Amino acid sequence: MGVCYSKLLKTTFNSSKYSYDVNWSPEWSPTPKTFPLLRLPFLALLEVFKSLDPIELFILSQCSRKAASSIHFVGSKKWKLSVDVREQSININDIYRVAITESSIKPTWIYDRRMKMLFVKYQKNENNKLELQKVLSQLQSAFRCPVTSFEYNGFWKSDQCWVSVLKCIVQNQVQPLESFVLTRSWKMEDLERALQNVKVSRQIRIRIHASSFLRLDLMMFKSCKCIELSFSWLTISDLDVFMEEWKAGNLPSLRYMLIRNDGFHWYWYDQILGFKRDEMKQLGARRKLVIDENLSVDECTGGVDIQADNGRKATIQMDRVSDSWFKLFVWNN
Repeated sequence: MGVCYSKLLKTTFNSSKYSYDVNWSPEWSPTPKTFPLLRLPFLALLEVFKSLDPIELFILSQCSRKAASSIHFVGSKKWKLSVDVREQSININDIYRVAITESSIKPTWIYDRRMKMLFVKYQKNENNKLELQKVLSQLQSAFRCPVTSFEYNGFWKSDQCWVSVLKCIVQNQVQPLESFVLTRSWKMEDLERALQNVKVSRQIRIRIHASSFLRLDLMMFKSCKCIELSFSWLTISDLDVFMEEWKAGNLPSLRYMLIRNDGFHWYWYDQILGFKRDEMKQLGARRKLVIDENLSVDECTGGVDIQADNGRKATIQMDRVSDSWFKLFVWNN
């Protein structure tokens, strides 16, 4: 590359609030030497940026306003962030990872280059629940790239952090999430409010074991390819209304839907698109639905073939044993 420099031995972030310690000496230089990297002309600085990985670029963005305002020129706008609230982690392009952890010592950033992981260690205090949101905002500000995946498995503990993180994502980007996974096991009065402005283009999976009745409006997810809801308290009448919307062509993106319940309550007059329960339980040939190269779902093992007004063909199937699930498979024409 023609630029001789050694990386920083110690970097201070946000007015000495964070310290970052790692041996950044190049293998060919036994003795680190100081080089005024951030004083390089803009084009030369961009060439240096191209030799750094996303974690190194992120660290550098916290050192200088010049670096922070220039890093996105290396193409970081095309990168993707994945957020896991329970794990307190953010993945970059599914390769690099930023992990937020508690520490008894002063706040420190430690980069393990072999693991491709940056550990953001902070001291526990009343504001620690905002640490994930804070780091996420810093990443998006530096890279100017979207969050494409959001996941929170809160089955074992109550934590409202996910609401503020999700709100942060919605406010900071126009692009919809590709994947949204949420698992909870307590009262969920705030779920519909939290999801009100969330847009998902590919896959949404929500599993709720709520102590109160919660009936989500399925049309909230009309832009999704794949919908999976569990313990939703949806009724057969709700499913019939939704399927009428699909039949009318109002859900052109939907390819697969799975609705689980403890047991749908059927009345003698209940039908879905005019079909009775026993008709949707019948066995048939096994068919595999592949939504895209990275997303496939359960096999279809029977049910009833249907067709939308726009000619799209699909199959609806009901659990043959306990009436605990309903599936929709939309086939490629």
